[in-house]
Amino acid sequence: MALREITIHNFAIIKQLEIEIEDGLTVVTGESGTGKSIVLGALNLLLGARAETNMIRHGEEQCEISALFEVSRLDNVNNWLEQRDLRIDTEEEQDTHCLIRRIVRASKPTKCYINDQPTTLASLKELGLMLVDIHGQHDHQSLLRKPTQRQIIDQFAGHNSKLNRMAKLAAKIHRLDRELQSIYAGNSDNADRLELLSFQLNELDEANITEQEFTELAQEQSRLSNAEELINGIKLAIDGLYHNDSNNVSSDLGNQINNLTRLAEFDASLLKPVELLNSALAQIEEAQAGFDSSLAIVEQDPERLSEIDQRLDTLITLARKHRCADHELVDRHHALRAEYKRLENQHAKPEKLEQELKALTVRYTKVANAVSAKRQQVAEKLSQEISNQMQDLGMKGGALRIEVEPQIDDAEIISENGIDNINFMVRTNHGMPFKPLHKTASGGELSRISLAIQVITSQQSHTPSLVFDEVDVGVGGKVAGIVGEKLRNLGKHAQVLCITHLPQVASRGHHHLAVDKVSTIDETYSTLVQLEGEMRTEEIARMLGGKEITDRTRAHAQEMLGDSKDALKAAS
Repeated sequence: MALREITIHNFAIIKQLEIEIEDGLTVVTGESGTGKSIVLGALNLLLGARAETNMIRHGEEQCEISALFEVSRLDNVNNWLEQRDLRIDTEEEQDTHCLIRRIVRASKPTKCYINDQPTTLASLKELGLMLVDIHGQHDHQSLLRKPTQRQIIDQFAGHNSKLNRMAKLAAKIHRLDRELQSIYAGNSDNADRLELLSFQLNELDEANITEQEFTELAQEQSRLSNAEELINGIKLAIDGLYHNDSNNVSSDLGNQINNLTRLAEFDASLLKPVELLNSALAQIEEAQAGFDSSLAIVEQDPERLSEIDQRLDTLITLARKHRCADHELVDRHHALRAEYKRLENQHAKPEKLEQELKALTVRYTKVANAVSAKRQQVAEKLSQEISNQMQDLGMKGGALRIEVEPQIDDAEIISENGIDNINFMVRTNHGMPFKPLHKTASGGELSRISLAIQVITSQQSHTPSLVFDEVDVGVGGKVAGIVGEKLRNLGKHAQVLCITHLPQVASRGHHHLAVDKVSTIDETYSTLVQLEGEMRTEEIARMLGGKEITDRTRAHAQEMLGDSKDALKAAS
């Protein structure tokens, strides 16, 4: 088991929902508008989908979705968590669970957590891909897109490491190529830029600006400009504290300390105040040293003041010219010198970059050819397996052929996706020619082809939890029953959660959950119930015959559920 619990709070019309998921096939049913697919939307959001504030339940400030996974047998997940120090450790041993949580707030950034530790949305997405594989109800539409077709064959080929290496090499090649083009385009401008930089650097070199110079000069300017006032003020303070015979603070304080020290012999409570006065006297004497030091450096020097004024004027003028703060001139000087050196050395750079680009292209071609060979190798097998599934799903005489055509004649193609042009070709009846999928298949046929592909790729998936959202759209009757059996068979090897509107599929579930919508005067919210026995029979009957359940539809529902149980016993 992987996914054990989903908790949804204040998401869309869901107020509070807790869902326990068991092994096997769990089906989720409910009338339109009750919130069946909202459950999947919440799970998608949890696993990294784009967040919108309208997802938050009306009148609430935030929504929160969390899911608890059992990961004891998932080595790839445990390694991923351990590398990022996100495992749960107890006193006895490491926990075998993983809790992921996401909070979307109306007026603040979204928050993501893995095992109650803050994390990034990118990390949440990366972990989610290892835990849950979601197949949506509109996947058959995306099947017409080239990227989707390429992803299907690559998933079946299982060569992710080569795909990642190929994509990284292509990205490096594109980056180097852009840099080269920029250098070639900019060579004509470099001479003018170098001339300007040379002039600016000479000007700054002559200025010979040092770190903290502006601050130090500003302080000295302030002291010299107010020298007379400073000298008089300091002398007045010194006289009042030490030299004035009639009013000498230091002497008076010393006399008071002596008198109080004598009195403290009669009352010990005076010792603390005396101690404080002694401390004050020591600080007054220390202050005298500070006054003397300040007085020694304060002088009236009009010539020095004039020099400083001129120097500060020079620095301010340079700062304005270079559009920076006065104290940033040194950093600006360093930046201009670095740019000058980079442009000066750039005439030798294109040759080096071209050699590097050539080497990367050779490596890319080698990996891309290996990817192409693997795609061609698995295309025939995948085509046959999908075609077999199409037969099971009622497309007698239908077949799919995957064509992988390397673009070897176009040496200029450097794509992160490789060198192949991949086409899904289909025929819907015996004797018909294969044509591109988008030109041949009807909506219903496309749905069944998509389902056939999903069954095959799900069997290949290493993801422990599979989610299907109304992938049975466009099918019915006998084919719907076959779809249910295929999903049930998937549930023998993986945990499958299926949202469905078909009773033929719902009756095949090992477990059955029903979503309902409750409306009161004040609010509307969704509820979820585990169905068993008569409750499940009633739900299947509703799906068969609508709101008016008859004895006939009820009997039909019991028959469908009985067939499902018989099939389970036969399989076991």
